[in-house]
Amino acid sequence: WKRRYAELLIVGETTWGCAANFKTKEDVAIKKTVNAFDHRIDAKRTLREIKLLCHMDHDNIIKIKDIIPLLEKEKLNDVYIAYELMDISLHQIIRSSEALTDDHC
Repeated sequence: WKRRYAELLIVGETTWGCAANFKTKEDVAIKKTVNAFDHRIDAKRTLREIKLLCHMDHDNIIKIKDIIPLLEKEKLNDVYIAYELMDISLHQIIRSSEALTDDHC
């Protein structure tokens, strides 16, 4: 993935990061799912997330920009997904003391 994206920042426990696409210069959020196919339930969740988000087109739903293929044989079990970069996460909005309004929709 480092051939397409320049790493800018690792967020959280290294499962999310921020990167810039070399070609488009667009900032994206990168989600890394480690060992996505080791367990059937994890594989189903990963594939379901990709399938659903690829088919949804709504302003309030994050969009998948890229599914990043890995060339290293030993890491073929990991999945990297590039999402559009949002200013704030749903978790931050929910945990905020600010009252939710129609502007949050």
